[in-house]
Amino acid sequence: MRLHPMLTACVLAGITLLLYAFHLSAAPLTTEESIFNDRGQSLRAGTPPLFFHVRNEHWRQPIGVYTNAAVRAIGGDDMSGRIVSVVAGAINVALVFLIAHALTGRALVGIFAAVILMFTPAHWSIAQLGTDAILPVPLVLLWLWGSLRFFTFDRGLPVAAAALGLSVYSHPAGPLTAVFLWLLTLIVARRRNPQLLLVSTLVFVLAWMPAAAWFYRHPADYADTFGRWFVFAAHLRNPIDGLLAFFNLNTLGTRAALYWDFWDPSWLFFRDGTTPAPLLMIAAPFIVIGLYRCVKLVSRESAAIVIGALAIVPLAGATFLILHYMTDAAGVLPILAVLAGLGLDQLIALVDRRPLEDGVNVSAVDGWNSDDLMPRS
Repeated sequence: MRLHPMLTACVLAGITLLLYAFHLSAAPLTTEESIFNDRGQSLRAGTPPLFFHVRNEHWRQPIGVYTNAAVRAIGGDDMSGRIVSVVAGAINVALVFLIAHALTGRALVGIFAAVILMFTPAHWSIAQLGTDAILPVPLVLLWLWGSLRFFTFDRGLPVAAAALGLSVYSHPAGPLTAVFLWLLTLIVARRRNPQLLLVSTLVFVLAWMPAAAWFYRHPADYADTFGRWFVFAAHLRNPIDGLLAFFNLNTLGTRAALYWDFWDPSWLFFRDGTTPAPLLMIAAPFIVIGLYRCVKLVSRESAAIVIGALAIVPLAGATFLILHYMTDAAGVLPILAVLAGLGLDQLIALVDRRPLEDGVNVSAVDGWNSDDLMPRS
């Protein structure tokens, strides 16, 4: 009997969809959710814009609004944004399975990681929020999965570049995160296929062209969109000033403090009064063990891309000057779930005295044997 990883990923996504959709309409809509609903409804009239003005200097990215409108068109009503987020959350779970499987070649590790993400409180909560908070996550995971396949099979990088480029339009943190992650890709893969790297970089750059064309036609929109999220308008005109401002000690100190607080274990794993912790407390030791396993047993390139992504994804959120900004850095949750899955499998292997041999068997790329579900002797 042969099982297909894609089939398993779809089953896990279906289970997540059912869990997350249960009681989806129980909580009243927040102000932010209402904003996305209003902008989605406004698409029925006039020329659709690329960026959506809310009030004063506040704007919204297009993917959240357009997906809201698409679901609304088929009867989603005021729950449209939440339905979009639930679907994105289910896709995240499926992609985490595929990423963990790509790292280790073992289906059971992927199932561990997927289930951990499925029941992670912050992921569950954000996936039921009808805003753009979770929308960058599946795109970042597609990039990560495509990069891992590139390191193993020397293909898939253009798709990863396209997904990362598309994430630019998913959330205000998207542009800065996408640039940093693509620089990471180029650094880690610098000795790989140069032609494919060039093509992939061109794909990534082309993904920015709609934004460039929009700002060319509507230059006044830049200051309160990319001019607040990515590069200030004044710094765009004078990059040297922008570089100096970026390395300003006060700015760096503030952002570094926020970034450090984001990784505070007392916030990540322990309940604060009636507020649940973002992560499962039981996952903490598995994450630490998984990090060790990633460094020691996973290939150097794969480990660098996973750990690098974990460090980079929260960086952009620190620029928004909000304490514990999980809704601006939700992409860390699935990466932590992957590490937790690796750690749990490592612990089981120690108990079973099973040797660990991480890495995908190239001949098994289109399927894996059901024996993968059993401990190796």
